[in-house]
Amino acid sequence: METGKSKNSVRKAQAGDIDVIHNILDMEPFKYNDEVPYDREWIEQLVLNERCLTLVYETEGQIKGFISGEKMVSGAIMIWFCAVKREFQHRTIGIKLYYEFEKACKETGVNAILAYGYKTSADMLDRLNFYSNDTTYREFYKPLVESF
Repeated sequence: METGKSKNSVRKAQAGDIDVIHNILDMEPFKYNDEVPYDREWIEQLVLNERCLTLVYETEGQIKGFISGEKMVSGAIMIWFCAVKREFQHRTIGIKLYYEFEKACKETGVNAILAYGYKTSADMLDRLNFYSNDTTYREFYKPLVESF
């Protein structure tokens, strides 16, 4: 994971990032009504709970995106969110976040990554070599170890 004072960095989310992360979700496909989606307490858990891993992509002090997942009892981790502010999408930020997330997962012994994909994320998950079927609502799986 990049650290230090570089212009672009991916780092572990901190308590002070919770409001920014929560507000990034105020867009499609996460927003489904006039309220900011998801209870802030859930976002707090994703950042503060040791079972969870949340990384942010930051440029010159501004968080532009984040990825967040929760470790399951199976040894896998479920990605709940990978979101980039609308004005910064299509600039490989999501891909960079994912690669750092996968690296951190491998370093902590996670054996697989699960993700749910919609039309907005399915192409990225396909490019990252996740497995899926062809239904509209797609469940993706990627083992991080050679054998099962």
